[in-house]
Amino acid sequence: MRTLSYLSILSVVISLSGQSVAQQPDATVVFRLFWKEAHPSKYTITVHRSGQAEYVSEDPGLNPPQARNTPVESNAEQTVQSEDAASQDALRKPFQASEALRQKIFALAERTHFFEGEFEFTKHAVANTGKKTLSYSDGSHKTSTTYNYSEDLSIQELTDIFQGISSTVEGGQRLEYDRRFDKLSLDQDLKALEEESNEGRLQEVQVIAPILRRLANDRTVLHIAQMRAERILKKAGQPVETSAAQ
Repeated sequence: MRTLSYLSILSVVISLSGQSVAQQPDATVVFRLFWKEAHPSKYTITVHRSGQAEYVSEDPGLNPPQARNTPVESNAEQTVQSEDAASQDALRKPFQASEALRQKIFALAERTHFFEGEFEFTKHAVANTGKKTLSYSDGSHKTSTTYNYSEDLSIQELTDIFQGISSTVEGGQRLEYDRRFDKLSLDQDLKALEEESNEGRLQEVQVIAPILRRLANDRTVLHIAQMRAERILKKAGQPVETSAAQ
Protein backbone atom coordinates (compact mmCIF):
# COMPACT_ATOMS: atom_id res chain seq x y z
CA MET A 1 0.00 0.00 0.00
CA ARG A 2 2.80 2.41 0.93
CA THR A 3 4.58 1.63 -2.35
CA LEU A 4 1.39 2.27 -4.30
CA SER A 5 0.81 5.52 -2.45
CA TYR A 6 4.37 6.67 -3.13
CA LEU A 7 4.06 5.87 -6.82
CA SER A 8 0.77 7.75 -7.01
CA ILE A 9 2.29 10.84 -5.41
CA LEU A 10 5.32 10.62 -7.69
CA SER A 11 3.14 10.42 -10.81
CA VAL A 12 1.22 13.51 -9.69
CA VAL A 13 4.47 15.43 -9.10
CA ILE A 14 5.80 14.44 -12.52
CA SER A 15 2.50 15.41 -14.14
CA LEU A 16 2.49 18.82 -12.49
CA SER A 17 6.13 19.34 -13.37
CA GLY A 18 5.37 18.57 -17.00
CA GLN A 19 2.51 21.04 -17.00
CA SER A 20 4.79 23.69 -15.51
CA VAL A 21 7.35 23.25 -18.28
CA ALA A 22 4.66 23.22 -20.96
CA GLN A 23 3.14 26.40 -19.61
CA GLN A 24 6.40 28.33 -19.55
CA PRO A 25 6.12 31.29 -21.95
CA ASP A 26 8.33 31.34 -25.01
CA ALA A 27 10.89 34.15 -25.19
CA THR A 28 11.32 35.98 -28.48
CA VAL A 29 13.65 38.56 -29.96
CA VAL A 30 12.19 40.62 -32.80
CA PHE A 31 13.99 42.96 -35.19
CA ARG A 32 12.04 45.43 -37.34
CA LEU A 33 13.38 47.78 -39.97
CA PHE A 34 11.62 50.48 -41.94
CA TRP A 35 13.57 52.46 -44.53
CA LYS A 36 11.53 53.92 -47.37
CA GLU A 37 14.51 54.23 -49.73
CA ALA A 38 15.67 50.64 -49.26
CA HIS A 39 14.54 47.40 -50.90
CA PRO A 40 12.80 45.82 -49.13
CA SER A 41 11.55 48.93 -47.38
CA LYS A 42 10.10 47.05 -44.43
CA TYR A 43 10.89 43.72 -42.81
CA THR A 44 10.52 41.87 -39.51
CA ILE A 45 12.55 38.96 -38.18
CA THR A 46 11.29 36.97 -35.20
CA VAL A 47 13.49 34.44 -33.40
CA HIS A 48 12.06 32.25 -30.63
CA ARG A 49 14.20 30.79 -27.87
CA SER A 50 13.30 27.38 -29.31
CA GLY A 51 15.05 28.35 -32.54
CA GLN A 52 11.90 28.71 -34.61
CA ALA A 53 12.14 31.87 -36.68
CA GLU A 54 10.30 33.78 -39.38
CA TYR A 55 11.27 36.45 -41.87
CA VAL A 56 8.57 38.75 -43.27
CA SER A 57 9.20 41.55 -45.75
CA GLU A 58 6.93 43.96 -47.59
CA ASP A 59 8.05 45.62 -50.81
CA PRO A 60 5.94 45.38 -53.97
CA GLY A 61 9.00 46.44 -55.96
CA LEU A 62 10.64 43.10 -55.24
CA ASN A 63 7.68 41.12 -56.60
CA PRO A 64 7.39 42.13 -60.28
CA PRO A 65 4.27 40.92 -62.12
CA GLN A 66 5.34 37.49 -63.29
CA ALA A 67 2.43 37.24 -65.75
CA ARG A 68 4.52 39.09 -68.37
CA ASN A 69 6.88 36.08 -68.42
CA THR A 70 5.93 32.89 -70.17
CA PRO A 71 6.09 29.91 -67.77
CA VAL A 72 8.43 27.26 -69.09
CA GLU A 73 7.99 24.45 -66.59
CA SER A 74 5.33 21.79 -65.92
CA ASN A 75 1.60 22.46 -65.95
CA ALA A 76 1.52 22.18 -62.16
CA GLU A 77 4.37 24.69 -61.89
CA GLN A 78 2.59 27.03 -64.29
CA THR A 79 -0.39 27.12 -61.95
CA VAL A 80 1.86 28.08 -59.05
CA GLN A 81 3.54 30.72 -61.20
CA SER A 82 0.20 32.22 -62.18
CA GLU A 83 -0.83 32.42 -58.54
CA ASP A 84 2.50 34.04 -57.68
CA ALA A 85 2.08 36.52 -60.50
CA ALA A 86 -1.25 37.72 -59.13
CA SER A 87 -0.01 37.90 -55.56
CA GLN A 88 1.49 41.00 -53.97
CA ASP A 89 1.45 39.53 -50.46
CA ALA A 90 4.35 39.96 -48.09
CA LEU A 91 7.24 37.53 -48.41
CA ARG A 92 7.07 35.08 -45.49
CA LYS A 93 9.91 32.68 -44.84
CA PRO A 94 9.73 30.48 -41.73
CA PHE A 95 12.98 28.70 -40.84
CA GLN A 96 14.84 27.00 -38.03
CA ALA A 97 17.67 29.18 -36.78
CA SER A 98 21.01 27.49 -36.23
CA GLU A 99 21.86 26.76 -32.62
CA ALA A 100 24.91 29.03 -32.74
CA LEU A 101 22.87 31.95 -34.02
CA ARG A 102 20.04 31.36 -31.54
CA GLN A 103 22.44 31.37 -28.61
CA LYS A 104 24.24 34.47 -29.85
CA ILE A 105 21.04 36.48 -30.34
CA PHE A 106 19.75 35.79 -26.84
CA ALA A 107 23.17 36.31 -25.25
CA LEU A 108 23.52 39.70 -26.96
CA ALA A 109 19.97 40.63 -25.91
CA GLU A 110 20.84 39.79 -22.31
CA ARG A 111 23.97 41.97 -22.45
CA THR A 112 21.78 44.96 -23.31
CA HIS A 113 19.41 44.13 -20.41
CA PHE A 114 16.95 43.02 -23.07
CA PHE A 115 16.84 46.41 -24.82
CA GLU A 116 15.74 48.29 -21.74
CA GLY A 117 16.97 51.86 -22.10
CA GLU A 118 17.98 54.36 -24.76
CA PHE A 119 20.51 53.17 -27.32
CA GLU A 120 20.21 55.86 -30.01
CA PHE A 121 23.42 57.76 -30.85
CA THR A 122 22.76 61.46 -30.18
CA LYS A 123 26.20 63.13 -30.06
CA HIS A 124 25.84 64.46 -33.60
CA ALA A 125 23.82 63.86 -36.75
CA VAL A 126 24.51 60.65 -38.66
CA ALA A 127 23.29 59.32 -41.98
CA ASN A 128 19.84 57.79 -41.97
CA THR A 129 20.00 54.02 -42.39
CA GLY A 130 16.42 53.24 -41.46
CA LYS A 131 14.29 53.07 -38.34
CA LYS A 132 15.23 49.91 -36.44
CA THR A 133 13.48 48.37 -33.45
CA LEU A 134 14.70 45.50 -31.29
CA SER A 135 12.13 43.92 -28.99
CA TYR A 136 12.20 41.21 -26.35
CA SER A 137 9.33 39.41 -24.66
CA ASP A 138 9.09 36.36 -22.45
CA GLY A 139 5.59 36.44 -21.05
CA SER A 140 6.46 38.31 -17.87
CA HIS A 141 7.67 41.52 -19.47
CA LYS A 142 8.22 43.21 -22.82
CA THR A 143 11.01 45.66 -23.64
CA SER A 144 12.14 47.37 -26.83
CA THR A 145 14.39 50.09 -28.19
CA THR A 146 14.22 52.06 -31.43
CA TYR A 147 17.25 53.60 -33.13
CA ASN A 148 18.84 54.66 -36.39
CA TYR A 149 22.41 54.08 -35.24
CA SER A 150 23.81 52.92 -31.89
CA GLU A 151 27.31 52.92 -30.39
CA ASP A 152 26.44 49.91 -28.24
CA LEU A 153 28.49 47.00 -29.58
CA SER A 154 25.82 44.40 -28.78
CA ILE A 155 23.17 46.42 -30.59
CA GLN A 156 25.54 46.81 -33.55
CA GLU A 157 26.20 43.08 -33.69
CA LEU A 158 22.50 42.23 -33.49
CA THR A 159 21.78 44.73 -36.26
CA ASP A 160 24.45 43.15 -38.48
CA ILE A 161 23.05 39.67 -37.79
CA PHE A 162 19.48 40.57 -38.67
CA GLN A 163 20.44 42.60 -41.72
CA GLY A 164 22.52 39.62 -42.83
CA ILE A 165 19.49 37.35 -42.51
CA SER A 166 17.51 39.77 -44.66
CA SER A 167 20.24 39.86 -47.31
CA THR A 168 20.31 36.06 -47.38
CA VAL A 169 16.57 35.48 -47.62
CA GLU A 170 15.99 38.25 -50.15
CA GLY A 171 18.93 37.00 -52.21
CA GLY A 172 17.45 33.51 -52.23
CA GLN A 173 14.10 34.91 -53.31
CA ARG A 174 15.73 36.66 -56.27
CA LEU A 175 17.43 33.41 -57.27
CA GLU A 176 14.09 31.56 -57.17
CA TYR A 177 12.61 34.19 -59.47
CA ASP A 178 15.60 34.18 -61.81
CA ARG A 179 15.61 30.39 -62.13
CA ARG A 180 11.98 30.33 -63.19
CA PHE A 181 11.74 33.47 -65.30
CA ASP A 182 15.08 35.16 -66.00
CA LYS A 183 18.01 32.73 -66.06
CA LEU A 184 20.26 35.28 -67.71
CA SER A 185 20.19 37.31 -64.47
CA LEU A 186 21.32 34.39 -62.31
CA ASP A 187 25.03 35.08 -62.64
CA GLN A 188 24.65 38.75 -61.74
CA ASP A 189 22.54 37.99 -58.65
CA LEU A 190 24.80 35.12 -57.60
CA LYS A 191 27.82 37.38 -57.99
CA ALA A 192 26.25 39.89 -55.59
CA LEU A 193 25.47 37.12 -53.10
CA GLU A 194 28.99 35.71 -53.38
CA GLU A 195 30.48 39.12 -52.65
CA GLU A 196 28.32 39.41 -49.53
CA SER A 197 29.35 35.90 -48.54
CA ASN A 198 33.06 36.73 -48.93
CA GLU A 199 32.56 39.85 -46.82
CA GLY A 200 30.84 37.83 -44.09
CA ARG A 201 27.54 39.63 -44.50
CA LEU A 202 25.31 36.60 -45.12
CA GLN A 203 23.61 34.83 -42.22
CA GLU A 204 21.85 31.45 -42.04
CA VAL A 205 22.74 30.35 -45.56
CA GLN A 206 21.06 26.99 -44.83
CA VAL A 207 17.76 28.82 -45.37
CA ILE A 208 18.53 29.30 -49.08
CA ALA A 209 20.69 26.18 -49.50
CA PRO A 210 18.00 24.29 -51.50
CA ILE A 211 17.92 26.84 -54.34
CA LEU A 212 21.72 27.16 -54.28
CA ARG A 213 22.04 23.37 -54.65
CA ARG A 214 19.57 23.30 -57.50
CA LEU A 215 21.60 25.94 -59.32
CA ALA A 216 24.94 24.33 -58.54
CA ASN A 217 23.70 21.10 -60.11
CA ASP A 218 21.66 22.61 -62.96
CA ARG A 219 23.44 22.25 -66.30
CA THR A 220 20.89 24.50 -68.01
CA VAL A 221 22.35 27.59 -66.31
CA LEU A 222 25.71 29.22 -67.05
CA HIS A 223 28.68 27.27 -65.69
CA ILE A 224 30.01 30.35 -63.90
CA ALA A 225 26.66 30.69 -62.11
CA GLN A 226 26.87 27.02 -61.05
CA MET A 227 30.34 27.64 -59.64
CA ARG A 228 29.21 30.72 -57.71
CA ALA A 229 26.35 28.80 -56.11
CA GLU A 230 28.74 25.99 -55.19
CA ARG A 231 31.27 28.37 -53.61
CA ILE A 232 28.59 30.09 -51.50
CA LEU A 233 27.44 26.69 -50.20
CA LYS A 234 30.97 25.53 -49.40
CA LYS A 235 31.86 28.75 -47.60
CA ALA A 236 28.78 28.30 -45.39
CA GLY A 237 29.65 24.66 -44.69
CA GLN A 238 26.62 23.41 -46.61
CA PRO A 239 26.65 20.28 -48.80
CA VAL A 240 26.63 20.91 -52.54
CA GLU A 241 24.99 17.68 -53.62
CA THR A 242 21.24 17.23 -53.17
CA SER A 243 20.46 14.46 -50.70
CA ALA A 244 18.00 11.67 -51.55
CA ALA A 245 15.56 13.08 -48.97
CA GLN A 246 15.36 16.32 -50.89
